[in-house]
Amino acid sequence: MKRRQFLSLASLAPLTFASQFRDARATAREQHADIVIIGGGCGGCAAALAAARAGCQVIMTEETDWIGGQLTQQAVPPDEHPWIESFGCTRLYRQFRTAARDYYRRHYPLTTQTRANAHLNPGNGTVSRLTMEPRVALAVLRDLLAP
Repeated sequence: MKRRQFLSLASLAPLTFASQFRDARATAREQHADIVIIGGGCGGCAAALAAARAGCQVIMTEETDWIGGQLTQQAVPPDEHPWIESFGCTRLYRQFRTAARDYYRRHYPLTTQTRANAHLNPGNGTVSRLTMEPRVALAVLRDLLAP
């Protein structure tokens, strides 16, 4: 392609983009909610779930491909204190932890002894009392947020 051809085609590109933008705006629709949460990390998911359980209509957005933040995208275990199994967390976080352990009990071949362990740590990590695969954390969050 010669330089003049490139320049003439490049000058048409903004018109193409503008017409696509106009079409997208024409097909956009409005949504209404009591609460809009920007960001679907762990905190955003917790806020959305708490608000929905309180009877609010919630819209949660997330700029990446999936929810859960570092827990689901970077395999970073939860940052917790050593007594997390007995006190110091919300009921909702306790439900998440129980659901994650139950996910492993339902979907993974575990020994009878491991399956019976109330404080199952599937990743056997030492940085947290509960380490898990990112995809498991994502599945648990999706299940908790499902209508």
